[in-house]
Amino acid sequence: MQGENPVLCLSFPAEEDLSDDQYRFVVLTSTGTVRRPNSAVEVPIGILQNAPEAEQAASVMMLGVSKLEMNASLTKGSFVSAEYVDAADAGKGQDAAGALQYARAIVLENSAAEDDLATVFLIGQVPSITAMAKETATVTTDATAGARTYTAAELYGKLILRDPAGGNRSDVTPTAAAIVAAVPGATTGSCFEFSIRNTADAAETITLTAGASVTLSGTMTIAQNYGKRFLVRLDNVGSGTEAVTIYSLGTRVW
Repeated sequence: MQGENPVLCLSFPAEEDLSDDQYRFVVLTSTGTVRRPNSAVEVPIGILQNAPEAEQAASVMMLGVSKLEMNASLTKGSFVSAEYVDAADAGKGQDAAGALQYARAIVLENSAAEDDLATVFLIGQVPSITAMAKETATVTTDATAGARTYTAAELYGKLILRDPAGGNRSDVTPTAAAIVAAVPGATTGSCFEFSIRNTADAAETITLTAGASVTLSGTMTIAQNYGKRFLVRLDNVGSGTEAVTIYSLGTRVW
């Protein structure tokens, strides 16, 4: 285990009983107290160094090298953020590779398993970023002779080449929950675009219909040899309350 090296430690009143939360991430509240994270998208102020009960002084390392209780085995160089399971189980370190905007530390000494203490270097807080940091595309080609339910990965891949294969098709979007799960670091307001091109060899149409908790806005029908662009906006990313709106952005000959 690497030795600890505190650079900046400050004391804050504990908003709740944190006696079981030593070496976990904590969040600073608007009243100047610290508590467990209320979600996986809160960026912690630092790592709790002691085990205070409610209203006692909580020593928080905000910068430096600290121990951190982990939720799984992680290797050196991994970025970590705060895990959230529920109100009583939050603040362990978790792999932040899919949501680097929430990363708060880098692993210096491996953790072997859940509840193991790793050694981490605390990095500065970065406000949540809703824009996607990288642009990649995966082209899906499909000729299902019937209604097709698209996957979230296909929408997020940005281009679907769809042959209706002999008739008009009413294809279905993924559920809102599936779409939210496919977006790295999803936050309310996160968005991406995708397109569907109708590659039919006859006068066959494709009409996009809504999966669970998805709202469609605009004209959703695509004629032969036309393509349509769509904007996907995440309206709610809460577990069990996910909601998404898909907007039609226009049609053109492709």
